[in-house]
Amino acid sequence: MNSLRLKAQQLLERALLRLHTSLNDSAHVQTVALWVSAIVAGLISVAFAWLFRRAESGFVELVAGHPFTTFLLTPLLFLAAWYVVWRFAPNAAGSGIPQIMAANSLEYTGANRPIVDRLLSLKTAGIKVLSSLLCVFGGGAVGREGPTLQISTSVFHFFGSLTRRFVPGVNEHTWIVAGAAAGLASAFNTPLGGIVYAIEELGLVHFHKVRTALISGVIVSGLVAQWLLGSYLYLGYPTLTQITFSFLPVALLNGMVTGLFGALFGKILLSLLNRRLALQTGGKLALATLFSGLLMACLTVYDPRASGTGIDLTMSFLFQSDTATLTTAVLRFGATLISYLSGAAGGIFSPSLSIGATMGSVLSTVVGQAHAHLMVLLGMIGFLTGVTRTPFTSFILVLEMTDRHSAIFPMMLAALAAQGVAHLVDQNSFYENVKIKFLPAHVAAR
Repeated sequence: MNSLRLKAQQLLERALLRLHTSLNDSAHVQTVALWVSAIVAGLISVAFAWLFRRAESGFVELVAGHPFTTFLLTPLLFLAAWYVVWRFAPNAAGSGIPQIMAANSLEYTGANRPIVDRLLSLKTAGIKVLSSLLCVFGGGAVGREGPTLQISTSVFHFFGSLTRRFVPGVNEHTWIVAGAAAGLASAFNTPLGGIVYAIEELGLVHFHKVRTALISGVIVSGLVAQWLLGSYLYLGYPTLTQITFSFLPVALLNGMVTGLFGALFGKILLSLLNRRLALQTGGKLALATLFSGLLMACLTVYDPRASGTGIDLTMSFLFQSDTATLTTAVLRFGATLISYLSGAAGGIFSPSLSIGATMGSVLSTVVGQAHAHLMVLLGMIGFLTGVTRTPFTSFILVLEMTDRHSAIFPMMLAALAAQGVAHLVDQNSFYENVKIKFLPAHVAAR
């Protein structure tokens, strides 16, 4: 009995010694902190997705049968969404992805520290949630994915700052890249898309330093989202007909056309955004926001499908055999421009997918309806690539959202064609151009 007790005591002492050693190991401390960050970010992402969907459907229910109430509701809620950003957290405006890119391009030292802290503060994340919910409840054609990335990265940045108190050598890029990837993975339930996006857009230079954190953050955040929402596909399983080699030129054409319009969308949006930023006073900005709200109300009264993320419209093309008209494509294109220019928080990721889906549906009426569903998917890939210049992320996102591996080669071709054409319009993506506005003058001028 005494020997058993002695052996148990020795085992306990060894276990405690190992635990003490692990806790003193900076790598283990950072890993645990990353897991905690991913859990919190995953929970917030799911809650935000639920609130966003309720706000989007709440607008539809509120104006159903009384469409002209939109002329009062939309301008006032756009104004409220802009004001909370302008008054309390200017870095919460727009998508959030340019802010992440700006923070990731700065070394977290000296005068750069307060800039990164403002871009990724919890206050900014909170205002991001509030403003984007107000905007979509007002019928704005905005998405939650870009905001989710900034919110998730802000959570990771907060825990990274806490960890830095105990582990001084913590690399800030690790937390930014992992946070963005975790946010995208939980927003779309696309873990591979989150990893590829982080590498393609944010982490290529720092990949060797962040790869373990990146993968673990995506896994934990994604598992939290699946635990609460279940294992699901963002777009479901659209039916695709057999794909032959004769379809490949059509896939290239789809990518070229939608990629061209995606790049033009970014170019137009940037030009209009610069005009808005040239307005110096709060009064002028408020009037511009009210004007945006009135324009959006006009589009919504003309066709209710102009409002919201556009996911329901995309689903109708994929599962209800609806076909888009050129008017529908122009409507979604214009609605997203107008909503972004309100100055509120709100992303263009899912609206870009919706515009691309609409354009793909229009193109299917030209080349034939045999591959109508696939044309919609390729349109999504092409337009998103034109806006973001992330071809690998675009086709992997759509691939994961539909699980249609039989179409992987047409998807890749469309993405590469879109990238090539978009590069002729502008060498930089919309996000890269906007990123400069969040950088200090001496860095932006490089």
